Amino acid sequence: MDRLKQILNLRKEFKKYHINTLITFHHGIFPRVYLASFLLNIKNIVSERNSLSNYKYIKLNKYNLGFFSLYLANKITIQLESYSNDYPFLLRKKIFVINNIIKRPLKSHKMPNIEQNIVSMAGRLCDQKNFTPLLNQLNFDKTKDLRIIIAGEGHLRRKLEKDYEDLIKESSLILKGNIKDIDKFLSNSSIFCFPSLWEGFPNSLAEALRMGMPIVTSTRMKYLNEFVEHNVNGLIVEDDNLLSSIKKLIKNKSKLISMSKESFRKYKELSKSRPVDEWVKLVELVNF
Repeated sequence: MDRLKQILNLRKEFKKYHINTLITFHHGIFPRVYLASFLLNIKNIVSERNSLSNYKYIKLNKYNLGFFSLYLANKITIQLESYSNDYPFLLRKKIFVINNIIKRPLKSHKMPNIEQNIVSMAGRLCDQKNFTPLLNQLNFDKTKDLRIIIAGEGHLRRKLEKDYEDLIKESSLILKGNIKDIDKFLSNSSIFCFPSLWEGFPNSLAEALRMGMPIVTSTRMKYLNEFVEHNVNGLIVEDDNLLSSIKKLIKNKSKLISMSKESFRKYKELSKSRPVDEWVKLVELVNF
């Protein structure tokens, strides 16, 4: 009943404001929005904010009502070109690639603090961000010559505090919580580790590139060529090799320097996109 009321209320609003174009997130809400706009001559754009690889890690089957509703959309936006191959052929012609809006690049490259054995990670403390493989490896490592600092909050904080109590006591792990100055946070570390299970547009990774951070990431992210290339501006490795790869890289200062410069170069390329212009172009296209 609540969903039916929502659909009817949305339909009233669409009529009241003479809406002709709707941009809607996909999961959960789009089928309702489509029903609310049915026969109102409204163009529907579905904004997919995740790669479809997320279905490998959640309970919902990929081929569900919400997924099939994509065939009813006029256009589908995704955040990276590489995601388009995950969609059925008949949906690909509806796809329009629009990156996230990101900050302007720094005026010049700034070297992060490569003299410190500090690894930074950032994101919500949730399963998707997959912080535990690296933390587990550090927990069983005998040398304890690294410090990991995580910026972000989430429902897993208490579990992380309990599971890695010894690391926290030794200051080998710091759960920083939400932070105000991401630039300062990143520049105080040597390497940015990015082990996510899936992403849409990886904002924290983009922030790390902006600050010239060498990257260590999972093979799940190997399609993110715009962000990371193996042995160019980072290392792309299996989860089991995260810590060993970080320890090896952190000792190679010349490699860290070259990777830092390459990360900054990649960010400058990313920043050339014009997402606002692309959104305007798309809205004009569907209404042509």
